[in-house]
Amino acid sequence: MSPSEKYYSQAERAHQQKLSGHGDCANRPWPAQRYQFIINIFNYLDDCLVLSIYCLARLLHCVVPSFLLRHASSSSRAEKRKQTQKIASLDGLRGIACLFVFHAHYAYSFHNWYEGVDIENMKTRFMYQPFVSLLWSGVAMVDIFFFISGYVLVSKSVRLIREQNVSQAFSTISSAVFRRALRLYLPSMAIILISAISAQFGLFNAGNKYFLHVHYDAAGPSEQPPPRLGSLVAQLYDGLKDCYRLTDNTIPWGKFNFAYEEDWNARPSGTVYDKHLWTIPVEFKCSMLIFMILIATARLRATWRLSVHTLFLVNCLFTERFSEFLFIAGMIFSELDAIRQETESIKISDTTMTLLRTNAGTLLKNAINVTLFISGLFLLSMPPLGANEWPQYHAVLEWVPKYIVDKDRFARAIGAIMATWPASTSTLLAPLFTNSVSQYLGQISFALYLVHGPVIKSIWYALQPKFASMITRAQIPDMQTHNFTLLCLLGYMVLLPTVICCADLFWRTIDQRSVTFARWVEDRAKRQR
Repeated sequence: MSPSEKYYSQAERAHQQKLSGHGDCANRPWPAQRYQFIINIFNYLDDCLVLSIYCLARLLHCVVPSFLLRHASSSSRAEKRKQTQKIASLDGLRGIACLFVFHAHYAYSFHNWYEGVDIENMKTRFMYQPFVSLLWSGVAMVDIFFFISGYVLVSKSVRLIREQNVSQAFSTISSAVFRRALRLYLPSMAIILISAISAQFGLFNAGNKYFLHVHYDAAGPSEQPPPRLGSLVAQLYDGLKDCYRLTDNTIPWGKFNFAYEEDWNARPSGTVYDKHLWTIPVEFKCSMLIFMILIATARLRATWRLSVHTLFLVNCLFTERFSEFLFIAGMIFSELDAIRQETESIKISDTTMTLLRTNAGTLLKNAINVTLFISGLFLLSMPPLGANEWPQYHAVLEWVPKYIVDKDRFARAIGAIMATWPASTSTLLAPLFTNSVSQYLGQISFALYLVHGPVIKSIWYALQPKFASMITRAQIPDMQTHNFTLLCLLGYMVLLPTVICCADLFWRTIDQRSVTFARWVEDRAKRQR
């Protein structure tokens, strides 16, 4: 082959290769296909962004208190409309009472307000005076809890019994008995385990250090935060032991069947993580008692049924079973209220007489209710120590039988009924407990009762010495009155919103879901017809 032919053949092959290279464009992927991997990455990142925004919104929805959410307020108003005024009033009263229990334990974070002050000094201090002392009287508020629980638990069953629908009443009681333990113990166990985990992660370390540094006899904080153990497993096991002891005290054949509400029995029995839970076994025990009594008397005539209930009531009062007395009193007043509603529904033909009777009756009822309410608050204000030495209460205690040991508890139990019943029946007093603030506190009352103790012992115990050092160099027991008052107000302004927000979060995430879970378990276990 000549050189020229060789050159042209090489050039032709190069040209053919070039053409074949351009020809591959038809087989090459389009840009959308070539960069599909990158597009998939962007789509994935977009999905992650949407998911992150959704999760953040859900997190904010959980963290933001329900009273700041518009739909929550509308749903609460709808729920409020479904309630009768009486139940709404009792719910609001329970919320205010729970707030005052928080006040009591907040006061105990400084020192024991009763054991640390002599009787003569208490008589002259403003905060110990009748009515004023109710703002931080935990023992009085617990009595109100028990009476309200007795009323609310059986109100539907009593109404069905009076309608001669006994079989449906039995079904209602059966459902209430089945769900009662789950309703009370699931949130209580949750707060115990949350406290155990918090202790392991050191949230109570500062509080424990402060408690051990300043606590002496009645001085300093009254309640010690839970200790931190060696490992998370050990801490959870310790918390589960607390849960067991909490429930075991309600079982009649339980090994640790103490009188749980008595300090010298209840406190060493295992309430390490939240001593305020001593009321939960009492609630359960007394709930089962009134359910049993109501089942036993459901088929009796109303007169006989109320007579039997009254015998139980009198027996519990004069044998110093005050918790049982208040629950049974709530059950009796629930039926009395049903009778009153039936009587008011009877129509009178003479409309003029009806109007006169209604106006005169309303004025008389309001006068009686206000008198009973104020008298009940006066009895509830009775101090648990040295009440007989107060001139205001000496004459009242003279009426209490001599053999009664806890004469102040006897009087406060009577006062709880006298104050609670008018609060729920009087149209004059009802606005105090049916307003939006009281109703909101009533909604979160159980959660508020459960969470305020751990919050005080973790957050406030850590902040209290810092706040005190900002105000003065003196120790808290040696502070002047105006400095101590400033410390209390500053702490309250910080702690109250914190406790409310924590209670709201606990109410929505645990308390409400425990109610739903209890109903779900009952529905799944229920016999299908």
